[in-house]
Amino acid sequence: MVSEEELRATAERMEARLAALADPSLIEPWRIYEELRARFEKDLAGSPRDVALARSAALMVLQALAKARERSSTLINIDVADLAAATRFYCEALGLSVGRRFADAAVELLGASAVIYLLAKPAGSQAAASIAQRRDYARHWTPVHLDFVVPEINAALARARAAGAVLEGDVTAHNWGRIALLADPFGNGFCLLQFVGRGYDELLKP
Repeated sequence: MVSEEELRATAERMEARLAALADPSLIEPWRIYEELRARFEKDLAGSPRDVALARSAALMVLQALAKARERSSTLINIDVADLAAATRFYCEALGLSVGRRFADAAVELLGASAVIYLLAKPAGSQAAASIAQRRDYARHWTPVHLDFVVPEINAALARARAAGAVLEGDVTAHNWGRIALLADPFGNGFCLLQFVGRGYDELLKP
């Protein structure tokens, strides 16, 4: 049987290796691990060996996730005209929390399945060097938007609207779930989704 000391040493080595990766896409999984570690230490306080074993098991999952993300990981960037107002909106509307603040340039938001960065970009500034288009925060369409999956769409919708989101049409129901189309205060469209049954698998042909 592996001793408590060996398990604890293994967990500490795994923690050190994962912490050294400095991958922003692992910030949220790492936060969840730290919450689990505190729970392990509380609930399994009478058995230090079980604490070390639970830590090692959770770290193996995190390590597998880090390995998968060596191929590719996703970060979400959202241009906004008012960084403070956007931070308040996304935290209040979607239950996100502030991670790091990068002076007046950007704010990191945690709590979604990918890390979100709000980028301060003034209205009228050039959108990209290769095009003449200027940033405009009136309601606009882009071929890419964000969907936020929620456990109960009515409560999530009420929260988003109270924070300043605009509902664009009725909530619609489908065999895979319900969807609400909204816009944030900066003209960006996003959706709230509540899956039911097998979710998108309901669309698969037999």
